[in-house]
Amino acid sequence: MDHLAFAEKICWPTDLSAPLKQQLISSAKIINISGNDGLINSNLAHQGISYILEGTMTICLQTPNLKAINSIVKCKGEWFGNYEPRTSDYTPFFITEIEPVTVIHFSTETIHSLASKHMEMYKWFHSLSFSAKAKWLQAQIVSHENITVRVVYFLLELSSHLNFLAGQTPHISITQQQISRITGITRQRVNEVMKTLEKEKLVSLERHCIYLTDIERLGKKLDGIDLSIKDPRGKFDLSERFVC
Repeated sequence: MDHLAFAEKICWPTDLSAPLKQQLISSAKIINISGNDGLINSNLAHQGISYILEGTMTICLQTPNLKAINSIVKCKGEWFGNYEPRTSDYTPFFITEIEPVTVIHFSTETIHSLASKHMEMYKWFHSLSFSAKAKWLQAQIVSHENITVRVVYFLLELSSHLNFLAGQTPHISITQQQISRITGITRQRVNEVMKTLEKEKLVSLERHCIYLTDIERLGKKLDGIDLSIKDPRGKFDLSERFVC
């Protein structure tokens, strides 16, 4: 692998010297999340820092009784993880894959070994701490809304990270059980919301797939909600996200 060439393909959150980038890349591992069990994926979120090379996923925050209370969407070109060593067995975050995800992973051991030699690693740590801040803050605000708003926000936020084929109705390959686990809303209540949205002709439901048949009207379900930090409806210029 040409480490320098590979390093230049990564969207670094701050400027780092070429030698440090090369050392990071040379010590990293490429991991395909597909097929990994939940424990492995949870460990990725807690043991080191990862950069998404391909795919889309969610990172969910859960309580000790495993109830999801918050979640954000991450996609190609974004970072996630933790550079601090784990101090307990409790893992508050878990990953759910939406599209096949491949990451380049920098282990905690590698990160701290390099930090002992390169002070600029702390600049990297500082910049990483801000990369998902807006998403988590907005997710926290939405978590206090009613279940319809929470489900609609999740669908629109997720769709804003996906590309769609030209001429086809935008759709998300996801089950209602996954939505329940990610949002912390019971499977029965998720089903009630989805059936209501389908009756209103805002979505169309198929096995393991949700078609967003009227994104503009679906977005109006969020009218009056505080989306001042991050409004997923601002990315609904579909012409920029369709691929041929």
